[in-house]
Amino acid sequence: MHLWVRTEASAQIGLGHFMRCFAVAEAARHRGMAVTFLLNESTEAIRSRLAQIGAGCRRLETAIGSPQDAAAIRASVPTGELLLVDSYAVGADFYTDLYADYRLAVFDDLAQVRPLNVHLVINAAASASPEMYAEIAPDAQLCLGPDYAPIRHEFRRTYPTSARAHISVLFGGSDPKGFTTLCAEALLEVAPRYDIRLIVGPANGDVDALRRLCAAHAALKLYLSPDNVAEVLSGASLVVTAAGGSVGEVAAMGLPALVMVVVDNQAALLSASPYPVLDARDGWPDGFKDKVKTLLSDVLGRVSMAAKAHALVDGRGAERIVEAMTRV
Repeated sequence: MHLWVRTEASAQIGLGHFMRCFAVAEAARHRGMAVTFLLNESTEAIRSRLAQIGAGCRRLETAIGSPQDAAAIRASVPTGELLLVDSYAVGADFYTDLYADYRLAVFDDLAQVRPLNVHLVINAAASASPEMYAEIAPDAQLCLGPDYAPIRHEFRRTYPTSARAHISVLFGGSDPKGFTTLCAEALLEVAPRYDIRLIVGPANGDVDALRRLCAAHAALKLYLSPDNVAEVLSGASLVVTAAGGSVGEVAAMGLPALVMVVVDNQAALLSASPYPVLDARDGWPDGFKDKVKTLLSDVLGRVSMAAKAHALVDGRGAERIVEAMTRV
């Protein structure tokens, strides 16, 4: 069986779509499936990550989700193959065009594509329900809820922890709003006894400024595209993270977190997160410092929060997704 993955990754879009597809690809490779990604852009870091699991990568020049893109997929992917799609740019016409010739699986967060003519829908949000898809994808197999959170294998391992308490910060592969810097500056003020680990991706435009900030403050350490994010997170007293796939990863590790909703498509987490959430869609929230102080002062509360989150996300969601794919 061959899994083909059509998704995207760039400084503007970030790496979230790619990384959750990568988690599924990793699980597919563990089952002996061939995997090929179809990307418009790829960096050396992306190509290296794919090579590590034995996955292939082909470049497509067509705009994702366009009629030309559907034609390019037909030219690249044999009829009847399994195709996983993850992009907000893809609409109903694209899926309808390919539905009869491929086994289509899609990561869907918003249930706004109408109709959603696919064979398998994946939505790992705690708020996801069959009712959301009853009308728009009545014949699709559904992989809904945190049981299907696509977690990479690294987040299920255990790692040695530092003797010094630390807070980890991650705002995705690109962080276009520059929240890593704002978060670091706030944490230096409210958490002076903690080391602060800043995890940033290759598309982050503030790397030079962050390096200067770290050089000026011994408590700060910058991790640029670490090979193993989970190892950097391990043992964190608190993780400050943008909403998205990283929330499930932190939960799978059994760590406490403060979640920041950065863009509208993350808004569902405001009411359905195992962690406390702040709304940062209109800018850095005024209540951040007070919230961090409260969390750091409540050790038992953080332990309880982490345990409840881990009970929801056991880290095997990607395996369940691949198993469901074999049945479509």
